[in-house]
Amino acid sequence: MIKPIQTIISLIVIAWLSSSAMCTKVVTYAKDYQTDSIDHSYSSNTAIALRQSQRALESLGYEISRVDETRFNIITGWLPTKSDSHYMPLFKRRDYSANAGAYYKLVVSISTDANKIKVSVHTIIKAISGKLKSSYVLENKFLKRLDNFMRSPQIEMTNVGVKER
Repeated sequence: MIKPIQTIISLIVIAWLSSSAMCTKVVTYAKDYQTDSIDHSYSSNTAIALRQSQRALESLGYEISRVDETRFNIITGWLPTKSDSHYMPLFKRRDYSANAGAYYKLVVSISTDANKIKVSVHTIIKAISGKLKSSYVLENKFLKRLDNFMRSPQIEMTNVGVKER
């Protein structure tokens, strides 16, 4: 009578030990997904736009991972996603819970567009849950800060609006 009980208990222990070992094995890897970019145009040159973009990122608390002065790109380090920064489109709704455990980095690209400088920003997301989309909260926050840094020190204000001198 004791032998069958010992056998059952030992089988349960062996099953438990083998199943707990399975949970620590790598089953899947996160993939990188690039979001669409948004941009602003400025009356400036690329060197100033690059310097002010770096300043704006640092003032927002981003660690700069790489600055490419020949291609005019800035890439930040990886950070965990914010609760409202990225989502998964699910049944025509935005599911913000899917971004748990995901990481992102900002990529700023500067190019010339006619007689203006175009600053584009997008995120690269590393996620297991699938392709996440950006709500553009982080990108807009960066561009608003950059707008402040790129504004001319001399402005002219009229009833029509504000012009830079």
